[in-house]
Amino acid sequence: MAGHLRRQYVKRCDPQDFEDPRVLAVLSDILPERDPRAFIERKAWEFAMLALYLDDAGMLTEDTQALAVGAGDERILFWLANRLRRVVATDIYGSGEFAENEASASMLSDPASHAPYPYREDRLEVLWMDGRWLGFPDESFDVVFSVSSIEHFGGASDIARSAREMARVLRPGGHAVILTEAYVIKHWLNSAPVDFALRLASFGRLRRRATPRRRAGVDVLTVREIERYIVAASGLTLAQPYDLSLSPESWSNVATKHRDGRTQTATGEFWPHTMLRFRGSTWTSICLALQKSPRGQPRLTRHGPVRGKVARPVAPFD
Repeated sequence: MAGHLRRQYVKRCDPQDFEDPRVLAVLSDILPERDPRAFIERKAWEFAMLALYLDDAGMLTEDTQALAVGAGDERILFWLANRLRRVVATDIYGSGEFAENEASASMLSDPASHAPYPYREDRLEVLWMDGRWLGFPDESFDVVFSVSSIEHFGGASDIARSAREMARVLRPGGHAVILTEAYVIKHWLNSAPVDFALRLASFGRLRRRATPRRRAGVDVLTVREIERYIVAASGLTLAQPYDLSLSPESWSNVATKHRDGRTQTATGEFWPHTMLRFRGSTWTSICLALQKSPRGQPRLTRHGPVRGKVARPVAPFD
């Protein structure tokens, strides 16, 4: 598969990606109201990686059926509905911390009210569904994707469960694109021992799920956690090796989030907006392009691997 791809997809978000004419062209199509060169941000980058990978993989066709997990009302849903045979958007609409923003209950009853432009309404189906328990038969979709959602599904076990479910409903030879948030530099304050100490100091009121080796929640992942809880847990194969390099431009306008809710950028300007810092850690988006074996995955069941533990990563990622 990697030989047919025209660019690197398994990578971190980088402002240099916005110098690619294909990235600019597809973003002008997805977000026609703005100049992609002036609005360099992670969300736009995520849309571009998903769209271009599906194009390179031969999946932007009228034969493709796609499932979006933790979909909200993302712009990409309507763009894909104009190109694919069927797009099914799933989320816990009306529930959870994103209920009033990206996952409004009105998306269930009136998705057209969320659409930024006309789309083929008969091609988009919106369902209330938890990403950890997908209510579809095995091998139902040609494509499964999730855009910066899986890290909000709970702890590591919840992320792994969702990854297994995405693989389960994917047809043999099908493609999964999972975009999530990954540390570039992880400060010791964002560690399992610190979370566990807070749990003990608060007599269990804080960080209830923390253990000496497991953080209480996982909103940003290390690449090691990505490899273990998404890639290995799913049983899918990465389309390319990781490229974790970052250009100097990535560091030109780091946005620091303060405890009082303020966000302060290095230049005082909002754009480009690709790297964030909080409690000493920095992170950005990462794209995982994966494929299911054409022979299927008989070793997987709805509940995970039939034998053995989740594989440990072989590369020394942090």
